[in-house]
Amino acid sequence: MEFWRTPGRIVALVCLPVLLLGVGTAAAQTVVGAQCLGDKDASGDVTVDEVVTTVDNALNGCGLEEITVEFQGMVGDQTFACGQIYENLGLSGDQFIPADFRLYIHNIRLIDKQGREVPLQLTQDGIWQVEDLVMLDFENRVEPCNLGTVQTNTSARGRIAPGEYNGIRFSLGVPFRLDHINAATAPSPLTLTAMFWNWQGGYKFIRIDEALDIFRVHLGSSGCVLVTPSTVSHCDRPNVGEVYLPVFDPSTDIIAADLKVLLADSDLQVNQPDTPPGCMSTPEDTDCDPVMRNLGVNFNNGMPDPSRQKFFHVLD
Repeated sequence: MEFWRTPGRIVALVCLPVLLLGVGTAAAQTVVGAQCLGDKDASGDVTVDEVVTTVDNALNGCGLEEITVEFQGMVGDQTFACGQIYENLGLSGDQFIPADFRLYIHNIRLIDKQGREVPLQLTQDGIWQVEDLVMLDFENRVEPCNLGTVQTNTSARGRIAPGEYNGIRFSLGVPFRLDHINAATAPSPLTLTAMFWNWQGGYKFIRIDEALDIFRVHLGSSGCVLVTPSTVSHCDRPNVGEVYLPVFDPSTDIIAADLKVLLADSDLQVNQPDTPPGCMSTPEDTDCDPVMRNLGVNFNNGMPDPSRQKFFHVLD
């Protein structure tokens, strides 16, 4: 710690390593700015007393609180279950028998009353959460969900600065830095080969299968360019969705991931010729357009389009 004098006060220069908070630089700076720094009067100068407060806050985790964001797999007003027959889905009102329902989300931020986005620092549990990524798994390997796991996960758990939060943002998919790693050596939950296409395709951000294979939803990046046999330089269409729920109370609300809403604008009996059933994320498959729109992705360019996202909503 170094001190220097300015007219009328003593100002202290403190170098606090952002890794002290156990999060990445951007997230750490957000939390430090919101909760750790002791410049109470927002004058731009930090007094000796305020520096002491800053250090104490940092050493004690900045007073972060444990929080859980709950999700629920839904099909309209019914809870999701493997093998259950759901009626009246899609434009033609078809039956749908789910055989898989898993997805990845990342970059979860809660929104306070001032409109500030505060990142949720995920608990690194070695199973469902790694870095800022969470797998939500609503299937339980009951037939016909034969490619899944018995274990399920319906929440994101972490720590956040105390405050009143009334909204949430997060991204659907796997961030590029993790999307094309080796699934055989990747940390969990990126180890499941059923959620991985190949080096160039990367991970399936969401996997929804149907028992009779009338319709699938496998969302992932497309147009990815290999520069070595195992290195991707970029993807023309990232296909990462952005979700914004402006009214959400993490202490009481549950976020629905709703298959009926997702398929509402698709005719499950009609499929574009020479393409797999449903949507497999190829830019030539126009069956993907209504599906990706409801996931918060622009089909034409693969960029986020949160204004049209419907798949995630707060349960009534």
